[in-house]
Amino acid sequence: MNKINNPENSLPHHLRGAFRGFETALGRYLKPYNLPVSQFYILRLQWDANGYTQKDISDRAFMSESVTSQVIKKMEQHGLLIRRADKTDARTQNVFITSKGKVMREKIIADGLSLSKGHGPDISKEDIITTVKVLKQIRLAFAEFNQH
Repeated sequence: MNKINNPENSLPHHLRGAFRGFETALGRYLKPYNLPVSQFYILRLQWDANGYTQKDISDRAFMSESVTSQVIKKMEQHGLLIRRADKTDARTQNVFITSKGKVMREKIIADGLSLSKGHGPDISKEDIITTVKVLKQIRLAFAEFNQH
């Protein structure tokens, strides 16, 4: 196999591998909390800001709107989130974390999300900053491409 076609030299190959490895480890970490990864992504967004619309959550969590709606519905059933009609547009649903969701957040924070501390790769802060910058550029380029 030539160097160009070798997956070991392919950015998409390594992005997918890194993502799959991370998501599998995150799932293992969240298992004792009985919190699926898809729910964690949405709950995590609610840690920093509350009252996002479902569309905002879809965009920020990189999920389709239909999947986001299903996940939020499950989270409502488990008492982690609540949806309320927007005060200015009743057709829009805003999502808020409940007290039970806040307790879940506190448990995860108190445990220190050890996945990011002790089980991640040993990479310098500078390399992480550079990697995030490059990944944002890649994501934005694909987002622009996919809009056309």
